[in-house]
Amino acid sequence: MKTLLLATLSMISLGSSAQEIQGTLMLKGSLKTKITVNNVKSVCRLKIEKVRNLMQEDSMGNPGYQARIKLNLDGNDVEKNIKVKVDKDIIVTNMHFEGNLRKVKDFDYLNTTEKVTVKIDEEGRILSTTFPYQSQTITCKF
Repeated sequence: MKTLLLATLSMISLGSSAQEIQGTLMLKGSLKTKITVNNVKSVCRLKIEKVRNLMQEDSMGNPGYQARIKLNLDGNDVEKNIKVKVDKDIIVTNMHFEGNLRKVKDFDYLNTTEKVTVKIDEEGRILSTTFPYQSQTITCKF
């Protein structure tokens, strides 16, 4: 009888620990860092303008969030006559689609049409952003 009770309790505990979401919100603010793109020293800026609840849940019942960001990459080499310029207003969300299921990921925000990703830490601070520029992928680490 004890064995049956232990087996039942372990099955229940395994079934209830499917996915744990902390509900970490991205913090508002702006960051900048220096990077080199096409041998041109550039400045990458990311500004989080607004974060809001999507009022939608994923298949596990976790709420999704979206953030409106302003992404700016600016660089200029006068001698070689090369300019690096990106200026976008983008909406990113932590609600990801995997097949037919929606899944919330606490630390990964993305925009699939612009192919922009933003990663945050456990406290909501921005760690990095990745986006396409010409035929390459740019990563700005803050």
